[in-house]
Amino acid sequence: MTKISLNKILLLIALGLGVATYSLYNWGSRMKEERNTYRSNTHALLANVEHIRIDSAMMASTIQVLNLSLDEFEKYRAEDAAIIKKMGVRIKDLEAAGRHDVEVNAPVDATVKDTTVIRDTLKVIVKAVKMDTPYIKLNGIIEDNHLKGNIHLPVHLHQVFWVEYKHRFLWWRWKVKAIHQTITSDNPYVEIKYTELINLKK
Repeated sequence: MTKISLNKILLLIALGLGVATYSLYNWGSRMKEERNTYRSNTHALLANVEHIRIDSAMMASTIQVLNLSLDEFEKYRAEDAAIIKKMGVRIKDLEAAGRHDVEVNAPVDATVKDTTVIRDTLKVIVKAVKMDTPYIKLNGIIEDNHLKGNIHLPVHLHQVFWVEYKHRFLWWRWKVKAIHQTITSDNPYVEIKYTELINLKK
């Protein structure tokens, strides 16, 4: 075997080792990323929604953001995916998807007064119920022991996303630990029971 042939073989071995090392490095990086995503999602799913009373009218709820691929989203959130498709949005065009479950528990403290309504051109005396506050608006009438009317609870939901870092020193921050979502309700009678945000990876 000539020296030139030996050098070629050594060069091919070195190239092969380089390609193998690069492939293993990329594979390890992907596995590490998938492991970190799995840990983050597990922590987000197990963590309770944190409810914070900001003031007498505003309540905030904070959760961690889930990270899913498009395939995982369609598999594990099939119901949400079906609703999104009904909206005319293609799943592959999604960047993120959120869901908020709210519950209204409002006390009714309304005044009852006599009023008249027209029934077949005849005036009929009935009881009128009215409640008007910044958070509850109720109008109705009581007739034949039956209350009929409308109740309206205006509410604004405000949503923000913020980053929790693993390390902080003075004003330096590095390595993202988790992404959080905080959503607030400005009506004290509207409680955020559940909130979820899924960040879709492509």
